[in-house]
Amino acid sequence: MSGSQRLGEWQLPAMVTTEIEVRWGECDAAGIVYHPVYIDWFSVARMRFMKENGVSYMESFHDSGIVLVVLEAQGQYRKTLRAEDKAFVEAKLVERSRTRLKMEYEVYNEQRELCTVGHTEHAFVDMASNKAVNLAKRAPELWNLVLQMPLTEKK
Repeated sequence: MSGSQRLGEWQLPAMVTTEIEVRWGECDAAGIVYHPVYIDWFSVARMRFMKENGVSYMESFHDSGIVLVVLEAQGQYRKTLRAEDKAFVEAKLVERSRTRLKMEYEVYNEQRELCTVGHTEHAFVDMASNKAVNLAKRAPELWNLVLQMPLTEKK
């Protein structure tokens, strides 16, 4: 499903954009964003996506003893960004199961040129045992929140 889904009185956004100003410390000696930084930006965008959809990562997951462990992270770099540029990271949820989530990301510059595309896949893991869990069984209330987050078709 694309667009926004309705829950109660507000619209849940299927895609959330996070604006980031590139800092010098995120760049290599040539002033170009160093490739692992995009994975950090994906994390920031993922947490913002969740928060915009009513799920605070720290309160809902971490404080419940559950973490989202990264199983896979991938990025394809198409256009460089440099220090002082503005980056816009679009995040959307594309897969959801009782044990995993998959998010997709697109990073644009101020001219709306596509700079990077990527995705991350995560497992729900119990912090105490460090074992993957079925979220619907381990934390049904949290699973219900995750079910309400809009799902977008993969590209």
